[in-house]
Amino acid sequence: MNAALRRGGGAKRILALTDSVGSAGIAADVLTSERDDLLRSGVWNFAITRIKLGQLSTAPAFGWTYAYSLPSDCERVVSVHDNADGTGVVPYKVESILQSDSSYINVIATDASDIYLRYCRQITDPNLMTASFRQVLILRMAKIFAISIAKSNPLFAALDQEEQRAYRQARSIDGIEDYPERLPEGSWASSRRSRNWQRDNSTWPLR
Repeated sequence: MNAALRRGGGAKRILALTDSVGSAGIAADVLTSERDDLLRSGVWNFAITRIKLGQLSTAPAFGWTYAYSLPSDCERVVSVHDNADGTGVVPYKVESILQSDSSYINVIATDASDIYLRYCRQITDPNLMTASFRQVLILRMAKIFAISIAKSNPLFAALDQEEQRAYRQARSIDGIEDYPERLPEGSWASSRRSRNWQRDNSTWPLR
């Protein structure tokens, strides 16, 4: 956080987000949302994890057979499979479902009787983030300090350009480190069929 302060405002160094200085209050207000938005903006290798979801007793009201509750730390769904090999194509929708206690939860609605999920999870420990991701987050926060503390539009614009470059570099490095995955059997064929159906003006099986 102090790295962002140095770049965006030159304000007094803070030791914790609970400090009495104004910059700490600003950081506390926006850090979580900025971090989570950045995590959701891409499929970051360091944030991806795997889990088998438990089937809910409450089924979707119509259209789909089963519902599976998304993990509470899920920032972004990466892929959904119906087997532990992580292969195959599983039609699904990310929706919310009404429970018996009248509350809503976020779920994966599908016809598959088993669901294996890869997703980007919420990461709160900076030590688990890559250096390039942390740099993008620092620049995001620095932009906020540039407006709220330094009151400088030119500084904000310069940091915005730097953030865009840092983001592209971070995504590039992340992609290089990731082993290229083969598309699940049927993905390409399904895509071709869908385009052919649309060209023929045939009925598209919407859910």
